[in-house]
Amino acid sequence: MEATTDAVAQAEAAVELGIETLRGDIRDRILDNICRQMPCWTKMSEHEQRLMIGRCDEVAGKTVREAIKVVAHQGFDHLVVSTGKWTVKDGLKLEVGASGSVDDITKLAEHGAKPAVLVLAEPSVFFGQRADAVADRDQPDLPIDEGDEAEDGEEAADRSPLPAPPARETRSRRTREPADA
Repeated sequence: MEATTDAVAQAEAAVELGIETLRGDIRDRILDNICRQMPCWTKMSEHEQRLMIGRCDEVAGKTVREAIKVVAHQGFDHLVVSTGKWTVKDGLKLEVGASGSVDDITKLAEHGAKPAVLVLAEPSVFFGQRADAVADRDQPDLPIDEGDEAEDGEEAADRSPLPAPPARETRSRRTREPADA
């Protein structure tokens, strides 16, 4: 168990969280540190592992969205908006749209016409991944049609056609005598 923990620590040190791959990096850490360490992981079917990977991906996405909100807003009231039309004439004029939720309306009403800071943060920038998370296959691939040459000194498989089966003697069903007679 100690060797496994050391391997996980080394893997974490080797892979820093990336800006473009943040969601995938978080998902992979959840999978590597929790899911794949559980004894039942290897007993799960490929489909069950894919479901678990999907759940980890979902948790990672929600974590990234919430982290963006925390970092960008640092405790200030905030509205999630979409930017609309904007013009540059006597300063910058910008139209924004937001949900009409009671919470958003209350925040805007309490803030009033005072100055505010607009933080432009798009969470999808952080939703990349270094590689897809893959489930263990239920059955390994069979080495069929892998080429004619042997690898690493192994004997080459005999790919010659099979000999024709021996001719059967046909008999009549009624007499049990050969049909040729």
